[in-house]
Amino acid sequence: LPTLGRAAPPYQSKWKRTAPVPLSGENFLDVLFNRTPVIKQPGFLGHEECFAHEKALSHRIAPYRYYTGPLLQRVGCAQFEYQAQAQADFENRKNEKAEYFKVAQSLSGLHQEVADQTGVNAWEKVIGTLRALLPEYEIVRASEGPGKTYFSGNFRALNDSTCLHCDWTPYDAATEDWIINQVTHQAVFNLYMAPVKGGRTWVHDVEWSEECLNFRDPDTYGYRDEIVHGRQNVVVKPEVGDLWFFNSRNMHQVEKVEPEPCPELGLPSRPRLCLSSFIGLLPEHKTGGRPRLILWS
Repeated sequence: LPTLGRAAPPYQSKWKRTAPVPLSGENFLDVLFNRTPVIKQPGFLGHEECFAHEKALSHRIAPYRYYTGPLLQRVGCAQFEYQAQAQADFENRKNEKAEYFKVAQSLSGLHQEVADQTGVNAWEKVIGTLRALLPEYEIVRASEGPGKTYFSGNFRALNDSTCLHCDWTPYDAATEDWIINQVTHQAVFNLYMAPVKGGRTWVHDVEWSEECLNFRDPDTYGYRDEIVHGRQNVVVKPEVGDLWFFNSRNMHQVEKVEPEPCPELGLPSRPRLCLSSFIGLLPEHKTGGRPRLILWS
């Protein structure tokens, strides 16, 4: 195990800037290839549209079926709930992957169902915007064939803090054969819908590599803080209607939300509701055609 105070692995920053940039095709690719840390598109949804989502979804959120960190809730499903988390899981696998695709298929109409209540299909709006900005890319939900399409677009609620971690599927899901293991670059979008105090995300200029494994924290799912010492960072502040993108391979952590009474939703405290999905790149040599951006949650 690494010792306390050990220096972070050698790293040459790719970041050209630290300030948030607006959403454009060029800026999205800069985030995907880790040339810029974050995109911020203010007011992507209006306040009334966001509150309509809160009313439709805040009473429906339920915990993930598998998590090792803070309480994380969602309307939807996540691929990691069904993947082998360790070698022992892999050796005792049954039909979890088939079960995942069955659940994902059952949720294929979720976003339209929510749109019927809120007046806007937020997931389609995000994806439609990306398709208009990146016509040279095929942009689709990840799929492994008929009946094996991934779910994308969880409505998530995380009110607790997280440890320092990253989301890099070629490592995180390496125990099994999932198409998302083949991505060469990975980003995430978060469309924030709830007015909360706190809940900021700190994105650090440390891209996952095998050297980072020397800094794994054996007591959590994350990494030791010294891995980001002396590195640049950017803060993502959740504001109603704002759409953010960042490269999820970078180390990041989320601070807790300050609980406040929420009588307008009939809840003791307000969930930090956002719409979220990963976006990964399958380049031409993997698709045999156009480069493909695949989405999954």
